[in-house]
Amino acid sequence: MQENHIEVISPIAQRQVKGRNLAPRGSELDGKTVGLLDNSKPNADKFLDYVAELLKEQYEGIKIISRRKRTRTEADCLPELIEKCDAVVTAFAD
Repeated sequence: MQENHIEVISPIAQRQVKGRNLAPRGSELDGKTVGLLDNSKPNADKFLDYVAELLKEQYEGIKIISRRKRTRTEADCLPELIEKCDAVVTAFAD
């Protein structure tokens, strides 16, 4: 008597963790200046407003500079953010 066998193959690949090259992280933001750069996509401003609230709650004396790009390619505010900020958060959303 021959047994019937069914081979089950999982379509889920093994998870691979790759190394990442991240920008250096500051240890503290107390008293630092953080720039928030909105690229004018819908709801990016709402997200960055939320980020600003969280930062102000978590870090004492933090200063926030918010700027909004008028077009996808305009970057007139970048020199100011580079000069005045210790870190910059950028966002886009829909």
